[in-house]
Parts: sequence; C-alpha cells; structure tokens
Amino acid sequence: MLRSRPGVFAALVISILGPACGAVVNHPPEVKAGPRTSSQTVQPGDVVQLVLEVQDPDGDELEFHWSQLPAEPAGHFSDSRTRAPTWTAPQVDRPTTFLLQVNVMDNEGGGVLGSAPSVYVHVP
Repeated sequence: MLRSRPGVFAALVISILGPACGAVVNHPPEVKAGPRTSSQTVQPGDVVQLVLEVQDPDGDELEFHWSQLPAEPAGHFSDSRTRAPTWTAPQVDRPTTFLLQVNVMDNEGGGVLGSAPSVYVHVP
C-alpha cells in the first residue's frame, strides 16, 4: 500500500509547472531598414542588390528566405537564404513588375515578413 506524502506532491507540481512559469518570452526579429533594392527599374539580365538590416532582440540566430511574386518568369537569387543576396531580372516578353519578399525567422519560432519596393523589368 502506498502512502501519500504532501511534500512529494508539492515538489512534483513545482517541477512540472516551474519552467513554464518563468519561461523567457521570444521576441521576433526586427527590421531596422529595408528590404530595399539598388534599383527599381531594370532590364532583363540586370543584377539588383537587395539590402536588409534586421536584428533579433534576443540575439537569436536568423534564417532568411527570399522569394519573388509573381513566381514566373523566375529571376535568380544569388543565395535566397542570406541576408543581402542579389537578384537577376528574368527575361520578359512584356514589361513586368516583381515584388521581392523576405521571410526572416529566428531559431525560436519568431518571424517577420518584409517586402522590397517593386522592381519593374522593361522589355528591351
């Protein structure tokens, strides 16, 4: 037969609830400037430098994922997983406007979505 001990029950409750009560709150990354582009009007094949100043208030490591809208015709990011990649404008058969976006995530689940001013690609 088991005997209950009030001190044991209280210790179990504290050990189960303790970390949650004093948990540190994660803050999402904060965009300080950008994203912005080196040029907003380009020709097919031109390279655009993307600039983004972002930090995490908690000092968490950041991950980046750049994308373009519309997805087709596809331009080319030098590295879509870096803070400041370049983007090469695609070949187009008519003037086309692209929106370049970045999703910034910290390794604790916080995130922010940023959009650069539209890039207009002329037909040569």
